[in-house]
Amino acid sequence: MSVTLAYLAHAKFPPRLNQQRIFLQIGQRKEIEIEKSAEALGLTITDNGAGYAFIKRIKEGSVVSQHEHIKVGDHIEKLDGRNLVGCRHFEVAKALKEKPKDTRFILRLVEPIRSGFGICSSRGSFFKIVV
Repeated sequence: MSVTLAYLAHAKFPPRLNQQRIFLQIGQRKEIEIEKSAEALGLTITDNGAGYAFIKRIKEGSVVSQHEHIKVGDHIEKLDGRNLVGCRHFEVAKALKEKPKDTRFILRLVEPIRSGFGICSSRGSFFKIVV
């Protein structure tokens, strides 16, 4: 069952264009059990300034790269049942870093609907942090 939500991000453009609102459709929720076998998970997290943290990059050969269902663009919704909607990227990163090495945790992600967005490019400045 897929769920459709509207996410809003503000991107600053040249003054003549003011601000543009970008709406993204969100698709399938997925819960993935991860064993933190290294101190770093190998993720770069960004947020849209409206309380939604996303996976921006996955480091090749990292803990997270071993999970084929975790993809760039996934929204990080929950960590072990803790709701992360409304948290900034650095709060999400801190929660992930606080998980001790050699423990397991459940990450709930929401994968965006990818069809139809292939021609869109990133124009705004987003915040990021490496986990």
